[in-house]
Amino acid sequence: MKSLGVGLIGSGFMGKCHAIAWNAVGIAFSDVEKPRLVHLGEADADLAARRACEFGFARGSGDWRAVIADPEVDVVSVTAPNQFHAEMTLAALSAGKHVWCEKPMATGL
Repeated sequence: MKSLGVGLIGSGFMGKCHAIAWNAVGIAFSDVEKPRLVHLGEADADLAARRACEFGFARGSGDWRAVIADPEVDVVSVTAPNQFHAEMTLAALSAGKHVWCEKPMATGL
């Protein structure tokens, strides 16, 4: 069975927290395969590449849509600023991805 492929959108404080959590899965849960940190998305390509390296992701992109479109990504952690959560989460769900979205899901009705 292929291990879970993880995509992360946003690399600020909560993005770092999610990366730490994904990295700890193998330590905390010895009965599951450690997830693969596949793709990190940021607003800037240079920042994405830097954070991908720091957090242990295989690659980084300056476009969050590339994370969702990546066929190796099974689950997307959405940790971008709050006003983007709904759009990013709905796009990931529409693409058939599982989603871990930081609260709030949306800033209005």
